[in-house]
Formats: sequence, structure tokens, C-alpha cells
Amino acid sequence: MHEKTLYLSLEQSIMAKRRKVCVGDVAKLFCTDPEITDSVSKLSLFTFPDKETGQQVITAIRLIQVISQKYKDITVIPMAESETIVYYQNPSPMRNISVRFKALLLMIFAFFGTGYSIMSYNGDVGSKELLEKLYTLFTGNPSKENPKGLSLGIIMYSVGLCIGMIIFFNRGINKKNADDPTPLQVQMRLYEQDVNQSIIIDSGRNKETIDVD
Repeated sequence: MHEKTLYLSLEQSIMAKRRKVCVGDVAKLFCTDPEITDSVSKLSLFTFPDKETGQQVITAIRLIQVISQKYKDITVIPMAESETIVYYQNPSPMRNISVRFKALLLMIFAFFGTGYSIMSYNGDVGSKELLEKLYTLFTGNPSKENPKGLSLGIIMYSVGLCIGMIIFFNRGINKKNADDPTPLQVQMRLYEQDVNQSIIIDSGRNKETIDVD
């Protein structure tokens, strides 16, 4: 039989949809023979324990070993990452409720925490005193004589602060002004990459990575 070439590409991390993980679940495969691609994608790699969540690091060399043991006439060419992290989450109804509750709790803490930080900052820099001086400068009247006018200035300042934050993070109501990622998205991607690298390094040091025998 004529020798075939199979291209194997790994991403830094991937989410498994089931406990039993196969080659096609963790890698992108390409071969001129579709039957080879289909059969290789069904080769079993490992099975996650019956737990709510799990993660496992596996190397591209291990995938090549599994494929070569079954198909000796296939030349496997690895591409992209040399190892990948396979995450697993049990899609149980209770887990979905738990995730939503944690997200709601996080939003509440973030809302009040951010509000407290902004108020503390305004108190430190004397924002109210500055608004009083600006009111007197533009109207010629002391702010104490017209507290409603000063309150209007404080409200406008708060609204402007909110609009400024929305514009800075390049977000509107379910709409972005551009296709480029927001500063928050960039930081989240950098954080995700750092976490993945830490998991890969720790897995290698603890000898938990699935590698060649």
C-alpha cells in the first residue's frame, strides 16, 4: 500500500465534549484520503474520571505514537502546538445552575466593588470640591445658593464617567464599533495563555502529562 501523509494540528487548549477522548477531539486532521482521516479521528486516547470537571495535558508525540501503532503506513506531520490541554466539564443541569449563580455573584461583587473604588477615588482627589468650583466659575453664583444645580453637575459627571468607560472598552449594547478586540478581551486572552502555560509546566513537572511510553 502506498504511504500516506497525515497532517496533525494541535491548539494550546481545547474543551472535550465527552469523557472518552479520541484523536479527532483534540486535533485537527488532514489527509488526501478522507477514510484515513475519519478512521484516525476515532482512535481512543484516554477517558476522564467520572467527575464534574477535569483537565489533562497530552503531547503531539503521544498522538503520533497512537496513530503509528494502528497505521504503520501513515506518515504523521505535526503542526502548531507540541502539546495541548484537554478540559472537560460534565454538562449536568446542577452544574449549569451553579455556574450561573457564581456568575451572578461575581457580577454583584464587581458592581459594588467598582462603585466603592470610584467613590474612594473621587473622595481622595476632591471631585465634589472641584465640581463646586466649576459651578461657581461658570454660573458666577456660589454652589451653596443652588444645591440643585450642583446636584445636576454631579449627575452629569456620573453619566459622563459611565459613557467614557463604555467607549474605552469599545462596547455598546450588544454591539462593537470595530472588529478589533477590546482591551479587556486582549487582557483575558493573555491571562488565558499564561494559565495554559502554567498548567502545561506543572503537569510536566508532576509527570502527569500523557506522553510516549
